[in-house]
Amino acid sequence: MNILKVAGLGIILLFTQFSFADASYQETSQITGGSMVDGLKSVSFFSKSLRDVFAPITTSTMVHGNQKAVVSKESTEITDLDRETITRIDTAHKTYTVVTFAQMRQAFANVPKQMEQAQEQANSAPPQQPTPQKTDLKMTFDVSAKNTGVTKEINGLTAQEQLVTMQMHMIDPNAPPTEANSATFVVTTDAWIAPDPPELKEIQDFDVRFAQKLMAGVDMAAFKAQMIQMRDTSQNPALMQMFGGKPGSAEAMAQMAKEMAKLQGTRVMEVTRMGGSATGAAQDSAQAAPASGSSQTAADAPPTTAAGMLGSALGGSMLGGFHRKKAAQPAATPTTTTTTDGTQTTTSAVLMEMTMQKSNFSQETVASSNFQVPPGFKKIDSPAYGTAGK
Repeated sequence: MNILKVAGLGIILLFTQFSFADASYQETSQITGGSMVDGLKSVSFFSKSLRDVFAPITTSTMVHGNQKAVVSKESTEITDLDRETITRIDTAHKTYTVVTFAQMRQAFANVPKQMEQAQEQANSAPPQQPTPQKTDLKMTFDVSAKNTGVTKEINGLTAQEQLVTMQMHMIDPNAPPTEANSATFVVTTDAWIAPDPPELKEIQDFDVRFAQKLMAGVDMAAFKAQMIQMRDTSQNPALMQMFGGKPGSAEAMAQMAKEMAKLQGTRVMEVTRMGGSATGAAQDSAQAAPASGSSQTAADAPPTTAAGMLGSALGGSMLGGFHRKKAAQPAATPTTTTTTDGTQTTTSAVLMEMTMQKSNFSQETVASSNFQVPPGFKKIDSPAYGTAGK
């Protein structure tokens, strides 16, 4: 009887392992435009490393039973639920590391204490930066999300457009009459969302099983709040760089994360644009242009117009354009519009545009070679976890 029970259990386990369908898809992300990008691309001595920054980055995600692989040009990460390991392969250096779930659980258990120690060190360390000067600059934030009602087919799926916008409005009441006195920095995410395809549901199911197995027996309460905060502020590193540290920015980014979380389904394509506009006193052409025969160039001229303010403030530090007496020439000339009464000039520009797409959804059988370390690759210690347990 016991033999029959064991055999029956083996059959159930075997059926469970192979009842999961294979699935795969590709994701491509690329910096696709913007005045800053166009200006850099126009430089004749454009370095190869910088060209690589603008090249598309493609990853393939695939699952087979209790294995998942995420493959890119330079690396592969393999998660094996049966062996309870994560293998990271460095294709360029022909090396790989193996980390066990047990090692990761121990690292999770150490996080609260490490955070506490880091906070104590930060509180006891002397300030590294000088106290910022007081400013009368006024800042306000706006976050909005809307369904545009537009649908179209993208990569074989019917997707609906959802637009999420975050704006930071700045007004300098002490700006000289000839300089820009207000600016608005804008980040928009144009998301095209489709119902989850069956291939993606298989991968999502794997992720759920992975999380359940990895976190089995782990008490997450001690640092759950910290993890949520890290998640909310790391959704968009570029957004953190643009808005981070400004009064009200944390609340605005948290609100944007909530709005993005409401977008249910698969984001087949996302286009994120960062830029803004600046407004200031208009100048006539004679005042704006250097005098005939003068050695002064556009790069030497002070940013007395909104265009100069936008180029210097958006191209460099967030607030550096205000009251700056000298600024570098913008990488590309933004579009400029002037009000009908001629008293105000508004300059607007998209500095950078990034595009992400998911495609090639498939339930074809995934080759087992995708879940194996290539022959000849050398195993090394993980920088974060050391050597995996034997």
